[in-house]
This record gives sequence, structure tokens and C-alpha cells, in this order.
Amino acid sequence: MKESLWYDFRVITQTIFGGFLTPYAIILSLSAAAGLGLSIWLYQQEKVFLLSAGLLVLAFSLAGGRVGFVLRNLAYFKNNLADIPQIWLGGLSWPGALLGAAISVLFVHWIWKEPPGEVADSLLPLFCLVLLTIWMTGWGGGIGYGPETEAWFGIRVQDQFGLISHRWPLPILGAVFSTLWILGVFFFPLKRTIWDGFRMLISIAGAAGINLVISLFRVDPAPRWMGLRWESWFSVLFLLIALGSVFFLKDNQTHD
Repeated sequence: MKESLWYDFRVITQTIFGGFLTPYAIILSLSAAAGLGLSIWLYQQEKVFLLSAGLLVLAFSLAGGRVGFVLRNLAYFKNNLADIPQIWLGGLSWPGALLGAAISVLFVHWIWKEPPGEVADSLLPLFCLVLLTIWMTGWGGGIGYGPETEAWFGIRVQDQFGLISHRWPLPILGAVFSTLWILGVFFFPLKRTIWDGFRMLISIAGAAGINLVISLFRVDPAPRWMGLRWESWFSVLFLLIALGSVFFLKDNQTHD
């Protein structure tokens, strides 16, 4: 059991295997492995390349997620430098992970000369499964919860303070809507003129938009700026970047 102070509330990270791993880390690792395996299975002709590229993307995502988490909690890590590399205990930032993944796709393009859009689209199953896991483990970890309710749709949630109550099913809604959106983008027949990378950009835009809406109803403690939570602002940023990239690439395709 490890107690740390994040922002203005206490988070208790329960570990297993002698304090070496958290259930969250194990579940997320298994989902990443399953997602990468699914991508390889769907793109059999590129399985060797996808294995190498996927592992590189996961490594960059992990590093980016940890860097983002450390920066977001810099006041704590300044006095606990030894905790920074202990990534197996949990503590990742999804904006940092997403930025790390984007950088890794460009790095893969630089190494193997594969089109970055094609690489991103082929890893869409990995993105979908990891996103689903993040939503659901957030529920189990007592983060991302909504207001209390006595209605039939309320779910049992244990918050950061250990209190159990029935709350809006925000993590479940996030998991369901994000997964359905990405599956729709993946399986919906698109015109042949759609360029590589379009599916991933639209998936990111949809996931960011869903996270933005859900974040407006979250009541778990978090830093705010101008009345909005930090993840709300990052959702807006990634939504604009994804949609802006779609329109930019569309114009380029038209001119070509």
C-alpha cells in the first residue's frame, strides 16, 4: 500500500506481488499486448513490421504518459525523485501518452520509410483496446466518477477517499461510446479517395470529443483553469488538432 499526495486529495495505490506491480499496470499491459496482437492479426501481410513498430509506439506512449504525469504532479516529484522511474506502480497521463504515440509514428516513418498515416491506421485496433481499458480501469481505480445518484443507472464507485456510493456511470459511458465510435470508423466503408491516416485522425477526434463531454460532468478532484478541468482543455486541444489535420490533408489531396 502506497500513499501519495496528488493535487489536493489522497490517492492510495494498492500493489501486488510484493509491492512491485499494481492491478492497473497489469491490466493495461495485457490490453496493449492484445491490441497489438489484434492489429498484427488483421494486417497479416505486415505482421513483422507491425510487431516492431507497435512495440516502439507502446514504448514512446509509456514514456510520454509518464513524463506528462510527472510534469502534472511536479510539486510532488520534486521531493520524491526516486519515484519518477517507478512507472510500474502506476501514474500515466493520457495526453502525454498520445503525444508520445504521435512522435513514435513519425519515428517509425523515419526508420522504416513507411507512410505515417498507414502506420497509424494499422494500429487503430491497439488504440481502441487501450482506450477501452483506460476507461474501465478508471472506474475500478476510483477516478473519473460523476455525481451521486439514487437512479437505476447509478453504479457503485469507491472514490479516492475510500467512500463507496452510487454515481453516474461516466466511465462506462466513455468506454462504450469511444469503442463504438472507433469500431464505426474502422468498419465503415470509406471512399478510395480517403487518404492514409484519416481513420486514426477521425478516431482521435471522436475520442477527444467524447472525453470532453464526459469531463464536464466529472466531480473527482482535479486542477482547473478558467473553470474547466485539465483533461477538458487537452480534449479540446486534441479535437482541434485532429480535425485541423483532416481538413489540411483534405486540401492537400485535392490539390494533388
